[in-house]
Amino acid sequence: MDKTMPQLQTTDDLQIAPPCHRKNPREAVEAKIFIRQANSQLFRTTLSDLSVSGFRMTSYTDLDPKKPVYIRLPGIQTLSAMIKWNDYQDYGCEFRNELHPAVLEHLLSKLRAFQ
Repeated sequence: MDKTMPQLQTTDDLQIAPPCHRKNPREAVEAKIFIRQANSQLFRTTLSDLSVSGFRMTSYTDLDPKKPVYIRLPGIQTLSAMIKWNDYQDYGCEFRNELHPAVLEHLLSKLRAFQ
């Protein structure tokens, strides 16, 4: 049995990654959050999962994969991330600076309280 990692597919410089191609395990969460990109206003999106290194969200607004995404989560400063893959309206993003595991746990408890 071949145990190599699946290869990323690339389309127009945007990577499409299978769900198992992640640095850290993600915690499922469903929360409405606000994000923005450079030169755009805040808009609402749905956060699907979260880890110390990134998150998955669903956005009905087209996002530019070459620009950073700024995400607002309850109780912490705005975080910067880059889009690493997308599948139609789902986007996988990687934080520029990983979260401390204690911060991740704090965020998960706050986000789940709003569900």
